[in-house]
Amino acid sequence: MKVLIVSPSFSILGGVANHYSGLAPYWTEKVFYAFYGKRRNLPAIACLLPDFFLYIIKLLLYRIDVVIINPSFRSYQLKRDGIYLLIAKALGKNVVTFVHGWDYSLYERIKEKPRWFRFVYGKSRMVYVLYSEFKKSLEQLLPNVPIVLSTTKVADSLLDGFDISCRRSERVRKLLFLARAEKTKGLDVTIRAFELLQKGYSDLELSICGEGSFLQEAKNYVHENAIKNVVFHGVVEGEKKFQEFSSSHIYILPSHEEGMATSVLEAMAFGLVILSRPVGGINDFFENEKMGYLLDSLCPEDYAKILKELIDNPTKVRDIAHYNHTYAVNHFLASKVVEKMEADLRNYIG
Repeated sequence: MKVLIVSPSFSILGGVANHYSGLAPYWTEKVFYAFYGKRRNLPAIACLLPDFFLYIIKLLLYRIDVVIINPSFRSYQLKRDGIYLLIAKALGKNVVTFVHGWDYSLYERIKEKPRWFRFVYGKSRMVYVLYSEFKKSLEQLLPNVPIVLSTTKVADSLLDGFDISCRRSERVRKLLFLARAEKTKGLDVTIRAFELLQKGYSDLELSICGEGSFLQEAKNYVHENAIKNVVFHGVVEGEKKFQEFSSSHIYILPSHEEGMATSVLEAMAFGLVILSRPVGGINDFFENEKMGYLLDSLCPEDYAKILKELIDNPTKVRDIAHYNHTYAVNHFLASKVVEKMEADLRNYIG
């Protein structure tokens, strides 16, 4: 089976590109890529027509059997990827749609007038989503198309050299926030919760990894309030990312909304306790108290309270660490995700 994956360029940081670049080493089917959108030093608009042209060439030249398109459920992306879908169908190709992000307000508008969406995306042989609630929603729009749950992934190589036995019953010393530095990811809540904790745990450290529109405001708040032991690392990759996960004990992400946060899965694989919110795909597998805690709240005091309980109970932290590592290795490694996707393609397309 020859598969063509339509994706943003792997040279551009982003969830979809990161997902497929991580899966790349593990395909057993013949997989090719058609990139779209901005490149380094080139805006997306300049690449639009050349991207469509190269896409058509690859469909014909490589004799593709299956095309996988990867829109988020947002207006521009659905329209753009809809064109990729219609081109593939016009050339007699099977298409799988993988919906990543989600816009609830757009869904409500499409549900009122679903004709164009059904005309285009009803041509999919299968649709992947990252969360069971998205699945239920799409089943209403596309009643004749199989809607299948999938997940983001943890790169197998990320864990090279990591030994879960390092997670002993030791006191929590370091909290980790690794995501875009935005209020919608809960960075403001994280910093204020840490500020409350410092009164009783002066040696506790907060490591913040990521860049974004809230980063400078966050740095200013830390400086103006003289909060100690907060370290801003910017974007981390490779060995630096490995070090941050390995040396941390609790991963905190009070995000307002998510599809499926890859960083949560990576943190679990490294045996970190998860402290997050019940948004997106995490709800489909997360076991409260066994994996950490999901809080409805965005109140820093609530996060500080749970963090204090964990810090004061190192044995519980160790038990969660081992459980999370085992679960993540069995369910989220890129090799496992590829294995399931290839099985799905054979099952639904043949």
